[in-house]
Amino acid sequence: MDPIRPADLGATLHNLLSPFSVEITPREAPTLPPLPELLAPGTAVYLTFLPNAPWAETVAVARTVREAGMRPVPHLAARAVPDRAALRRMLADLTAVGVEDVLVLAGSLATPVGEFHEAAQVLDSGLLEEAGIVRVGIVGHPEGHPDVADDELYRALVTKYRIARGRGLDLNIVTQFAFAAEPIVAWERGIRAMGVDAPVHVGLPGLTSPTRLLRFGLRCGVGASLKVLRQQAGGVLKLATSHVHHPDATLVGIASAVAADPASLLRGIHFFPFGALAATTAWAVDIRDGRFEMDDRDRLRVTA
Repeated sequence: MDPIRPADLGATLHNLLSPFSVEITPREAPTLPPLPELLAPGTAVYLTFLPNAPWAETVAVARTVREAGMRPVPHLAARAVPDRAALRRMLADLTAVGVEDVLVLAGSLATPVGEFHEAAQVLDSGLLEEAGIVRVGIVGHPEGHPDVADDELYRALVTKYRIARGRGLDLNIVTQFAFAAEPIVAWERGIRAMGVDAPVHVGLPGLTSPTRLLRFGLRCGVGASLKVLRQQAGGVLKLATSHVHHPDATLVGIASAVAADPASLLRGIHFFPFGALAATTAWAVDIRDGRFEMDDRDRLRVTA
């Protein structure tokens, strides 16, 4: 991947991070600083699905996020939905507190609790439109999934894309986080070649500890770019003793790909802070607003 020209870097990063989105869990929400102190009004705040969390907790946090002037985007996990009647009630709960967007995914439950086994069934149920929700996200897996073959992941994504388009849903794709740009860029070109043209929001880890990222990365199957994370840290031992990981090299790689390819579907950045929301958002705002310098290793140093 050719390096981006310095003159183009600031503008491309500004576009990718305007606006960026973030992800939190309903359980951590009460411990966070007030969101207006961290995020611009209207920022999309995704609410992670937790298998053992009461649905009412997600609804309550969605209300809080909305009242803070942000845009709540709850995860809607198909395998956790018992039936169509339950899905209709869940969507009514969300729209009653001002939710206009959802992220539809299969979910982490190994055994579905009811009739929904995959995200495509929820998208094709007709209940999203019935509830008044027309902006929908689905998940992309640039580095694959531990339990699903790559060709099946591509087929499933194209199926969901076609269902959403056929039903008039405003679709976007949010990717699993990664530590290297190359798998993301290759995957984007692959889905584009298959006829997908939905905007892609690239998942990046926040400014949390590398050991925590290693644990989540192994769980989520981002094996190829985990090698990059280890290399960047100087090996497993240094990785374990490092304090904070910055996703700057990956971000610059994404920006380089976007600048070189005007047809790229990579349109925004979605952060997985992993408990470091304040530090992550402050860093992202500094980069977005041009308060940085870049060294010859594609590292971004904040100058604010």
